[in-house]
Amino acid sequence: MSQQSSLLEDGFERIQSAFKSVEDEVQKAQKRFEDQSQKFSKDANKRIKGFQKELRKYPAVKRAESLSQDLNKQLQGRTKLVEKQIESGIESVLGTFQIASRGEIEKLDKKLSRISRRLKSLDKAMDSASVKAAPVKAKASAPSNTPTNASTGTPSESAA
Repeated sequence: MSQQSSLLEDGFERIQSAFKSVEDEVQKAQKRFEDQSQKFSKDANKRIKGFQKELRKYPAVKRAESLSQDLNKQLQGRTKLVEKQIESGIESVLGTFQIASRGEIEKLDKKLSRISRRLKSLDKAMDSASVKAAPVKAKASAPSNTPTNASTGTPSESAA
């Protein structure tokens, strides 16, 4: 019985060491693959850059690049022109229907904000002036011998 258990333990240990060995080999293979992949990528990029540099030496390629740049500039210019035409068309349509454009609304908003600030400052100035004038009004509103109209608070006609 002890011999069988010993054989089983030996077999189990061999299997474990075989698995460990396989794991180590897989990790080494992965590392080699990663290293080779990086090396291949660097070499490929270097070759591509060299190929591009070599191609740029040819007059036809230079001309094609120049044409590409010119076309790109023209396209950008025409895009801006079309955008301006569209904006002016939209503004004319809005004007026809008497609808304010975004720019006009923003201008009005700024104007209203400015007016609102002025009104608030005037209100504050009037409030502070009325507080200062209140004691003077109290003295002026002392009862006088002149009869007044009760509904309007003005001197009555009989007193005049």
